[in-house]
Amino acid sequence: MIETQKTFSALSEEFVELFMKHHPVAATEAGIHDYDHLLPDDSPEGLKDRAVWLRDLDQRLVASVPWDELPLESRSDFALLRSRIASLRADLEEIRVPQKTPAIYLLRAYQGVHFLLTRSFAPFDERKEAAVARLMAIPDYLDAARRNLDVVPEVSLDVAVEMAAQGPSFVDDVVRQLLRQFPGEGERLEHAGSRARTGFLRFHDALDKELRPRAGGTFAIGERWMNYKLEREHLLGWTCADLEQLGRDHVVRTRTLLEEEARRVDPKRPWRELIEEGKRRSPESHWLREAYVTEMDRARQFVIDRKLVPMPKGEKLEILDTPVFQRVTTPYSLYQAPAPFDAEQAGQFYVTPVDLRRTKEQQAAQLMAHCTPMLPLLAIHEGYPGHHLQKVHANQAPTRLRRIGTSDVFSEGWALYCEDLMWQQGFFTSDPLTRLFQLRNELWRACRVVLDAGLHTGRLSWGEGVDMLVNEAMLERTNAEAEVSRYCMTPTQPMSYLVGKLAITELREEAKQKLGAKFDLQAFHGALLASGTIPPSLVREEIWARLGVA
Repeated sequence: MIETQKTFSALSEEFVELFMKHHPVAATEAGIHDYDHLLPDDSPEGLKDRAVWLRDLDQRLVASVPWDELPLESRSDFALLRSRIASLRADLEEIRVPQKTPAIYLLRAYQGVHFLLTRSFAPFDERKEAAVARLMAIPDYLDAARRNLDVVPEVSLDVAVEMAAQGPSFVDDVVRQLLRQFPGEGERLEHAGSRARTGFLRFHDALDKELRPRAGGTFAIGERWMNYKLEREHLLGWTCADLEQLGRDHVVRTRTLLEEEARRVDPKRPWRELIEEGKRRSPESHWLREAYVTEMDRARQFVIDRKLVPMPKGEKLEILDTPVFQRVTTPYSLYQAPAPFDAEQAGQFYVTPVDLRRTKEQQAAQLMAHCTPMLPLLAIHEGYPGHHLQKVHANQAPTRLRRIGTSDVFSEGWALYCEDLMWQQGFFTSDPLTRLFQLRNELWRACRVVLDAGLHTGRLSWGEGVDMLVNEAMLERTNAEAEVSRYCMTPTQPMSYLVGKLAITELREEAKQKLGAKFDLQAFHGALLASGTIPPSLVREEIWARLGVA
């Protein structure tokens, strides 16, 4: 057993090390800084090398590690590692994400610079050097990645063209920020910026002029690969058909709850009318960030006072204005989790100030996303006890493999679960419509489940998906179009919110039955979060020992 454990630990560490080498931007995000000056090798040859390594690692893992000889938590790590490898290989070799999704290359180029500028893991001068190196590398990186692209689905192409068009303004803002700090390096910084601008413009032109005429094919990965991802990536015992039925059932169920809540608030008005009224109630634009500070502080103190979730030592969440260079791609707000391998465990919640250069109507529309009934939900979902608290717990997981866990079913499921938890505990006191907005958001998440299954099996078109979000969940059409475009490029991610919430809720009810009077909510949540960001089915395997249940 000891030798088996040693062999598995070595293979697990190999995965972490080489994954970070192959994905240097992800390494920066995780707090591993050996590759901060690099962008990935996303050329066709680089992707082939990556696939060969994954195939070889999986074969060695199966051949040399009798998993049943491992202790409980190592067995979970074994399943986690095989799941991660299977997912990466499917995306590379079968689903062919790099050939159909040009936006992934743009996102890596943006994030590669952004993470260096917004995280204080080293003196700014050191981070500046890495950022300059990445700016200089952008043209060659995007040129190499472009060789993967042949026939791109129209929806993926549209998203990428829009993203690429933002490149020059992104670079301008980055260079301005660096010049303020290092005015004596103007010529060098302008040269790096010029190279990066050229790279984005060249990529944009290639997408719009070379790929646009032959755009085609389907964004749908098909029922076979949806079922594969559900089973192998998320470790769920469901088929795509099961998933779609679950979503439709919850659309009906949540619509009924909305109608009941509307009658409780105002028997004479339907829930849609009350939602429209709530959207018009917003903080003053110049107090927007302060409104979030107040709500985050209130949520954090509520979690502490009610003893809902253990509060890790040293955690903190900063509420900041979104950096100028990122406001184009972040019109409302964004949470950035602390890196698992950085010493400081400070998350950032960025709030984009209302753009006073816009018309009054446009400013009002931007404020609607921050309406007062929504503020507590955003504080819960993104901060306490949602994503931020879960991520800080996950960053203390016992193995490096778990610290880079990426299960959306767990992380998004936890954040949605927390909205319901805080309602049950009596947190919704600042606005009488918050419960109604919470249910509207859950209806939206139920629609996501239906759309995830329907879009990728071809049973629903892009336009039908947009109509569903507009008609069922009351999204503005522009926002609904952006949402569905994202769903087309991220199969099985949209379903993760509701599916994860249901899995966590079911596990809590099972713990209550097994523990009876000994059940303690804070202890349950502590045991749940100790596993890291891994599929709920693996959490289920090991939580009982932590709770003292045989």
